[in-house]
Amino acid sequence: MKAILLISSVLFCSISVSLHAQSENPAVKSVQEITAPAPTQTVRANIVPLMWKASIEESIITVPLRTIEFFGIQDYDVDGATRVRELTISTDAQSLIRIYHIRPLPALANRAPGTLEALRRVAEGGSGEELDLPVKVFPTTTHTHMVEYRVSERSDIDALYQHLEAAMVEYHARDLVPEQREQTVRSIKVAD
Repeated sequence: MKAILLISSVLFCSISVSLHAQSENPAVKSVQEITAPAPTQTVRANIVPLMWKASIEESIITVPLRTIEFFGIQDYDVDGATRVRELTISTDAQSLIRIYHIRPLPALANRAPGTLEALRRVAEGGSGEELDLPVKVFPTTTHTHMVEYRVSERSDIDALYQHLEAAMVEYHARDLVPEQREQTVRSIKVAD
């Protein structure tokens, strides 16, 4: 019995010395190097955007595409004094994003010059070094869940809409080939 214990003890010591010698031997790779994952391969695929981001002057708007419920453009007059072209984006977070361009109506030329000048300054976002920011009159223009952005050019509204529509089609029709994506939007134009 002592002989078996002695043989076992010698065998255990030689295995432990052998393992210890292997881990210190620079020619033998460590366990970490042996089990390291293989380098990843490059995958070529089209990335589908998940966020829509627009930079407007000093403002930045970023919206996850999955949260957009609807979006559209409309034109309207405010108190017969200004014309507004607006891109509205509604999200499932009950937020309404308004991006608009505002300008005075030409019919104001017959009104008092002081009134016309005051409306022009408001519609054009101020003068001098003031930023072209949305104009809010508290509490009448304060709305819960509404964020407003203002652009200096009317054509910016159309450019933003076209960019957003393309991103939404690409997001929702991501499993289709690009040639099929155009067919995912059904359009109709009603005469003015």
